[in-house]
Amino acid sequence: MANPPVVLVSLDGIAPRFVTPERMPHLCSLARSGGACFSARTVDPPWTRVVHASMLLGVTPEAHGLVDNSMSPLSEGVTSVLSVARSAGLTTASANNWKQMDSLIEPQASLHRIFIDSGYDPAEDDLMVDMFTSVWRARRPDVSFVYLCRTDLVGHDHGWGSEEYLSAMTEIDRTLGRLLAVLGEDTAVVVTTDHGGVGADHSATSDEVMEIFVAVRSDRVTAGSMWTATSTLDVAPTVADLAGLEPDPSWTGSSLIGREVPLVDYLLDLVEQGASVTYGEHVDMRAHALQTARAVENDGDVADDDLVIAALLHDVGHLLAPAGDHGFADHAGVGAERLGPWLPATVTEPIRLHVAAKRHLVATEEGFRDTLSEASLITLEQQGGPMGADESSAFLDETHAERAMRLRRADDLGKQAGVDAGTVEDRRALLERVFATGPIDPSLAYDACRCPACRDESSQQHLIDVSSVSGATALGSHRRDDGLEVQLRLSDGSDHRVWLPERAPVITRISTPWSPGYRPVARDAGDVDAISTDVAIDGLAHVRGIPTEEGEVLRFASTIGFVHETHYGRLFDVRVEPQAINLAYTSFGLPLHTDNPYHDPVPPVQILHCLQPAVSGGANRLSDGFAAAEQLRVEDPRAFELLASRPVVFRYNGGGFDHSAERTVIDCRQDGSIRAVAMNHRSLETPVDGDFALALTRFSRILEEGEIELTMDAGEAIVFDNSRVLHARTEYDPSEGRHLQGCYVDTDLMKAKARRVLAAATT
Repeated sequence: MANPPVVLVSLDGIAPRFVTPERMPHLCSLARSGGACFSARTVDPPWTRVVHASMLLGVTPEAHGLVDNSMSPLSEGVTSVLSVARSAGLTTASANNWKQMDSLIEPQASLHRIFIDSGYDPAEDDLMVDMFTSVWRARRPDVSFVYLCRTDLVGHDHGWGSEEYLSAMTEIDRTLGRLLAVLGEDTAVVVTTDHGGVGADHSATSDEVMEIFVAVRSDRVTAGSMWTATSTLDVAPTVADLAGLEPDPSWTGSSLIGREVPLVDYLLDLVEQGASVTYGEHVDMRAHALQTARAVENDGDVADDDLVIAALLHDVGHLLAPAGDHGFADHAGVGAERLGPWLPATVTEPIRLHVAAKRHLVATEEGFRDTLSEASLITLEQQGGPMGADESSAFLDETHAERAMRLRRADDLGKQAGVDAGTVEDRRALLERVFATGPIDPSLAYDACRCPACRDESSQQHLIDVSSVSGATALGSHRRDDGLEVQLRLSDGSDHRVWLPERAPVITRISTPWSPGYRPVARDAGDVDAISTDVAIDGLAHVRGIPTEEGEVLRFASTIGFVHETHYGRLFDVRVEPQAINLAYTSFGLPLHTDNPYHDPVPPVQILHCLQPAVSGGANRLSDGFAAAEQLRVEDPRAFELLASRPVVFRYNGGGFDHSAERTVIDCRQDGSIRAVAMNHRSLETPVDGDFALALTRFSRILEEGEIELTMDAGEAIVFDNSRVLHARTEYDPSEGRHLQGCYVDTDLMKAKARRVLAAATT
């Protein structure tokens, strides 16, 4: 089976120490869904063109010959990953807005080359994604490279870590999110950066500059995993591996695929390593971590899983930095920074603040100093001593100050020799749940609040305005098998506890595709539940026993739904008319089609009632559009993507009316499931190019291969979902007097009845 497409994305100038799930949710979500290393290393010198040369060419600066951002030529004998892909017969694409970057890609290496040369503007990131999206939807290249520059430019203008820079990180993450939505989950994605920064520069080789990240999402990478070490040189081999290519012999690095380790295992192992150190306390650091977590659990009536995990991990910074006899003074900052991309702020912020909480409590709470251990008193002086008044005031303004003080008090209780607080492995399940949940969206949680201040008790409708839901902050959460309890603080200082069920309410999807040999069961006209269920599940019902008087179709329609009126009226006659305003009012055969796709909305369910059948011909042909679309998705993904993404115009201009509507032939929901099919070449107005025509032809053939034929006798009717089932008829002799009457009905009542019937059948 062919490898999925691979897209390499470079976000210029992202310093991992500032990456958090709240600031860059799309990047961090991608990392959790695959693997990542947020302590990777770039090459020296850490200039943008130099690093990207190593990223794309897989070799050190000594090998490719670049030393700065000038237009110096590359050394002979170096080969980019795009060139390797082209040599193997794969299609490639690139998108960037800097000539120094574009010059790194060999002339024939990028089959679809997007280059914007208008001044290296951060606003071009979104334009880059728009242009690449057009190429992606039309061609779906096998290997692509996309470069986004916003954060680097803002870092140079305002400084790494400035408010402007942190905002730029969020903006570039939104752009990344747009790109990921287009690529879909079946595309392998590698996201990385070239360097960090300090001040307004990145020319030095300090850790703040040299530390970068690499994140990979692929079905070949275990979700929730990490690499303990990697570098820019591993990017090209990893992209090649994901694309099914052999690495170029000149490349220095190696593929990351298969080298990842589960993040939870890594974190628990860090805690386990604490068994070998004490940092001057009466218990080792493993026992201290477990006792601190237990103390948080026993603290009050409010369960806070995030704070329990913060307690378990609060001292890992000692193991990630050069510690002395009493540990590392800034272990709180180091630990929070290392955990920052992986865990929510409800975990990492109390860790970051727990040393500050000690300094604050010593300064403001009488007798607190006396509770500290000898080692803690020594580190207090190393950490700056008691806070001054201004420092304490600033600390209390921190969102998680109260929880940091809870953690600090638990910290002091977790130093008792001989106390059994369980094992590190006991904490695995909780850590896995906190990690998998990721950051809680406080706006979503606040909007879900059902307290009397937020919801009307009788109607359960919102009392809060949508514009106010963004003023909430998540303070912690407690996980159960059936959902999540979230602690919120609103901008007015009030606290709310909100229950988020495990599964949000969704519309039950009950339709099923037609199986080979499918035929609708004939139902009596009075069996409303069975008819409704057939239409809801199969999209089609065959009905008998309707009187053959004109207008009876409306009486029958009223038993299953509300009549939907169009410009044809509430009731229409399908018979040969001398001045036909629609081909349906002739004796011609009709191809498979959707009725009235030029209306918005499209009439939902159609009923055709036979008053007089044709002697020969005039048979109804029907096909399941959902089943055909799913078959097209499997057999010809590019044709499916074209029909599902390119809107076309349907139009009817006759009988004094001019109706038109724009829609895609295949309409998909956000989760990829099919919502509707609209197919009617007779009414198609948009010019059809060759690729689109081929896709439409392929879809038509699948529809024809799956069609069934149904001939109605007088008094019978067919009821079908016009957004799913396409219908046609065979030609007949116009002198035979064939006469059908039809109408359209809405689907709500039919689906409601069907769900009730199905629910009763399962109880």
